[in-house]
Amino acid sequence: MTSKTLFVAMFFLMPLSANASSLTLEAAVEQGLKADNILKEEVAHVSGAKAGLNQAQLSRLGGFKLKGMYTDGTDPVYAFATAMKQGTFSMASMSTINDPAVTRNYMAGIEAGIPLFTGFAISNAVKIGKMGSEAAQNGYERARAGITFKITYQWLTVLLRRRLAELAFDSVKSAETELKTAQMLKDKGMVLGSDYYGAQSILSTLRGYRLNWDKALTLEKEKLAIALGLDPASDIDASGELYEAVYAEKTREELTAAANGGRNDIKALDKMAAISKTTEIMQKNSLLPVIEAFGSWETNSETLSDFKANRLLGLRLTISLGDPAYFAKKETARAEASMAASRLDEARKQVSVEVAGALNNYNAARESLPVAKETMEKARQSLELFRPLYRQGRQSVLEVLRAQSSVLQAEAAYYETLYKLNLFHAQTLLASETLDTAAVADMSNMLSRR
Repeated sequence: MTSKTLFVAMFFLMPLSANASSLTLEAAVEQGLKADNILKEEVAHVSGAKAGLNQAQLSRLGGFKLKGMYTDGTDPVYAFATAMKQGTFSMASMSTINDPAVTRNYMAGIEAGIPLFTGFAISNAVKIGKMGSEAAQNGYERARAGITFKITYQWLTVLLRRRLAELAFDSVKSAETELKTAQMLKDKGMVLGSDYYGAQSILSTLRGYRLNWDKALTLEKEKLAIALGLDPASDIDASGELYEAVYAEKTREELTAAANGGRNDIKALDKMAAISKTTEIMQKNSLLPVIEAFGSWETNSETLSDFKANRLLGLRLTISLGDPAYFAKKETARAEASMAASRLDEARKQVSVEVAGALNNYNAARESLPVAKETMEKARQSLELFRPLYRQGRQSVLEVLRAQSSVLQAEAAYYETLYKLNLFHAQTLLASETLDTAAVADMSNMLSRR
């Protein structure tokens, strides 16, 4: 290889390594999941739900607190009780009971309580905490699938826009070549001026396609970079091509069954409905007695030098009998449980609609593909037949450029159908909760550059 050839090769390779970065679908999804803020929010939600469960479980241990207080007063009842607590009460104290001197007291102590029975409030709170934690995890998994689909959609869109831009570039280049020949023939009077200017009009249309599709490609690449948490100007590209990928097909019944049994949003709504039902039960049980074992130990002194200690142990029972809002609260909880159950039922119906819609779109694209491919091939064949006839003077340059325009439109329709085939495959996987890491890797391998 000569030095000149080496220089040219390096010239064309350097921009790709220095400025552009091409990612496979698998790599793009991995990067996007790490950068997505919705997923970060869901992770925080999961952590919060787990902390709530931990809080409910630890509430079984009751509470423990330290106490300290300084008091100074002449209230007779206060002075009498304080003297008894300090151990300084005597018969002489009776003479001043109605007009005591200033009494000071330093108190320090500890107090603890352990719930023995709470009307099932703690056990139900733990139950709610567990279901809430599971629902949060289900929400995270569903959000992850949704973000995976969003990135897949954007990655596929870049593939489509890049291919359309390439087709428009080739089409304009070919049309310009034909127009150069037509210009020379026109100057010799061998091509009608009306045909020549009509052909120029078609070329202008093709240039418009090229301009618009170039701009669309730039925009979609910027949107892909943003979805991956990167600078929009980083020139991120999708490493792949649109192919007639052959995916393992499943029936509508199989997909619906998979969705009903595995959709994480349905699981989360199911947990939320159970939480609402448990909350309703807790409200009904709010009239049950609450029993707590408690104990306290405290010391009292007038001078911070001679403390007298005392303790108190016991059982405390509390029954709420006078809550006028009890029935209103119970009805509110019942209504919320009913709404949660209705939301769950409606979501299950919507799952069937989503699966049917995605599968119908996929099948429509798959069945349209042979037609789009045949149309493209026929358009190309027509163009190839026009060119020699034009050069022999038996066809107008106008007809050649019309055929060129038809080829571009047919090619664009074919690749748009390929795009839909892959996109609706991903949408079907999302609807049936099977758009997992393995499915992404399968699509990535199908569409990788060959």
